Amino acid sequence: MEHFTDNFLTRREAFRLGRAAASGYFFLPLLAPRNVRAARKVEPRGSARFCLFFMLDGGQSHVDGWDLKEGAWTPQDFEATTLPTGIKWPMALYPKLAARMDKFTLIRSAAAWDAVHGRAQYYVQAAHPMNLALKKEIPPIGAVAASELEGQRRAGDTFPPYVAINVLQSQAGLLNSGFLPAAYSPFLVNTNTDLTAFSPDPESKRDLDRRWNLLLEFDGRLRTDSSLAAKAYRDFHDHYKGASRLMADPRSARVFDLPAADKKRYGNTTTGDACILARNLIHADAGTRFIFLQQNGWDHHSAIYERKNFYQLSWDLDAALSSLLDDLSATQRPSGKTLLDETLIFCLGEFGRTPGPINGLKGRDHYPTAYTVLTAGGGTRGGKIIGQTDGIGAKVVKPEWQGRRPVYMEDIATTVYSALGIDWTKTITTTPSGREFYYVEPVTATTAIASREIAELYA
Repeated sequence: MEHFTDNFLTRREAFRLGRAAASGYFFLPLLAPRNVRAARKVEPRGSARFCLFFMLDGGQSHVDGWDLKEGAWTPQDFEATTLPTGIKWPMALYPKLAARMDKFTLIRSAAAWDAVHGRAQYYVQAAHPMNLALKKEIPPIGAVAASELEGQRRAGDTFPPYVAINVLQSQAGLLNSGFLPAAYSPFLVNTNTDLTAFSPDPESKRDLDRRWNLLLEFDGRLRTDSSLAAKAYRDFHDHYKGASRLMADPRSARVFDLPAADKKRYGNTTTGDACILARNLIHADAGTRFIFLQQNGWDHHSAIYERKNFYQLSWDLDAALSSLLDDLSATQRPSGKTLLDETLIFCLGEFGRTPGPINGLKGRDHYPTAYTVLTAGGGTRGGKIIGQTDGIGAKVVKPEWQGRRPVYMEDIATTVYSALGIDWTKTITTTPSGREFYYVEPVTATTAIASREIAELYA
């Protein structure tokens, strides 16, 4: 670690590193007075009620998609077009998003800390580097948000606070609640299964209730045992109880219903179905506040330009995301706000893909130095591009945001917490390891940064 990515640290961060300096002389240059600033009280923006985090598993090629860089390798049928706004765009891949540029912003100055799927995907979920000693302890962003927003749950909020959709193939796996109570773990839904199971008919519901009550009688003592040894039983109880409440809620039938007309409009795909379900959860406002949705298949080391690969995934994403933006922006609450006003959306992979000519296998490999993030809603203003990469998309040359460096997952997490009204500077000291947990860690996998809200999204 030769330097800090940012020019300042909070006083708390400086003292934290100072403790490390007591046993490591090489930290001393980091404690120069110019790098210290007094801690200040942050004011979360509180502009969103929901967060929808859309993960493109495997890493979308930014240079073939949302930061298109034309070259001899670019297929002619991409229909690379310069839009009236001056943006170069692959019209054949994302025609519907092209017509909705006013609804979203592209951050073309994003970068990742890691180029290995498992660790990078872990980073996307947790906004913390993977530390094998703490891997099971660190909660993901969604669990922290669920925990923080617990006090806002209403008597009728029966749905899980954190729902994950189709997170089935990630190398990192779906992170649970870490050291936080299991009630804040993601409630996983697979849209390729029979969703009517979430809203059983009256006879099935009676059978379910009978079995549930019998189970409570059988192992009720373990479910109320406060000892650490019984935590697993309490965790299972929380999951079962949450599922039982959800299935008893009459709103479940509507939320888990995916009408044929909607499925067609969203593309008749797994990704489209996931977006319909996410829309329904947001519309119901029945307790779910954070949704983590995944589209699989973006790891194109070979044959990236075959129809079944980059083309098909792009078409699926274009139809699903465009329809979701349309529906959220067209539906108003009694307050006058649209569902898109209430929902902060981030759509990104764990990193980008190698720029320039494709490799010998006609694909692109992992590339953490630059990639593109799409964001919309939650009070942000659409129709903008933040950041620029060089001519082939190899490095960020203009960050175009207050950080004056690439945007990292810590900054995205800070923005999510701020939008949801959460103080991102909080820490928790009562962890199993005894290590202080920072909502947003000031020390990354390779260096130290002072993370910031991406305020330019709102300007």
